[in-house]
Amino acid sequence: MGGPSRAIPHTTSRAAVLDVIRAAGTISRVGLVEATGFTGATISTVVRRLIDDGLVLETGRAESTGGKPRVLLRLNRESRYAVGVHIDPIGITYALIDLTGAVVSRMTRAGVNRDEDPAETTSRMSRQVEALVEGAGVDRERVLGVGLVAPTGGLHRHPSLRHWADYPAAGELEGAVGLPVVPGNDATAAALGEYWSGVVGGSSIFAAVYMATGVGAGVLVNGIPYHGASGNAGEVGHVCLDVDGPLCWCGGRGCAEAVAGPAAVVAAARADGD
Repeated sequence: MGGPSRAIPHTTSRAAVLDVIRAAGTISRVGLVEATGFTGATISTVVRRLIDDGLVLETGRAESTGGKPRVLLRLNRESRYAVGVHIDPIGITYALIDLTGAVVSRMTRAGVNRDEDPAETTSRMSRQVEALVEGAGVDRERVLGVGLVAPTGGLHRHPSLRHWADYPAAGELEGAVGLPVVPGNDATAAALGEYWSGVVGGSSIFAAVYMATGVGAGVLVNGIPYHGASGNAGEVGHVCLDVDGPLCWCGGRGCAEAVAGPAAVVAAARADGD
C-alpha cells in the first residue's frame, strides 16, 4: 500500500544527491537543484567531490532546449559494492550489489540448524561472504560493508534456535569479515528493496508483507523504516485471526503465521487428499 509522495530526509547533502541520481538514472546539475532544493553552488560542490571520489560520472549531454545542452550525471555503479546476507533456518542467502543496488552475484547455502554453534555459523558466513566477493571478481577494497537480516524478532524466537538469544551475530560477523555490519530484519529489508527498485512509484509511505519461514511486514514512512514504540511495527505474523485456531509455536492460538504462513499452507496441501 502507498500514500502521498514526500521528500525523503537524508543525513547529508552528499547522501541526498547520490540518492536522487540513483533514482533518476541520469540527471543534470540543474535537475538536482530542482529535485533537492539545494542551491546551485551546493550542488556544484557536492557533485565535484562525488566525481573526484569516483562515485559519479558525467555521461553525455541532454537534448538542447535552446541553450547549451546540460551535462548529465549518473552513478558509477562499479565504484562501490555491498553484501547482503539473509540468515534463516531454511537457508542463508548472500547477494553482492553495486552502487545502484543492482545484484551482481548471489548464492544460497545451508541455513541455521540447532546442532551448529552460533560461532560456527558466523565463521561459515564470513567464509561465504569472501567467496561471493572473490567469485565475482570484485576488488575487496570497494566493498563498503555487509547488511545482515534475520526473521523479525530474531532467530532465537524459533523453538529450535533458543541458543541464539544472546548471541551478537552482527558484531561477531563484523569481527570475522573485517567490514562494517548493519543488522536488521528481513521484512524491513524486503520493503526497502521494493522501494529502491521503484516499483512503488513516487510514494514514500509504503508497507510490504514478507513471507519466508514466518510472516512479517516492513513499514516505511517518508522512505525511512518505521519500527514503532515497541520496535515491532509490522509484526503481523502473530496477530490472532482465530481464537480457537491452531496452536502457534509462540504459544498463542490462531496466529496469522499458524493459519496462513508458508508452513501452514504446505501442511494443508499435504493433508489434502485431492
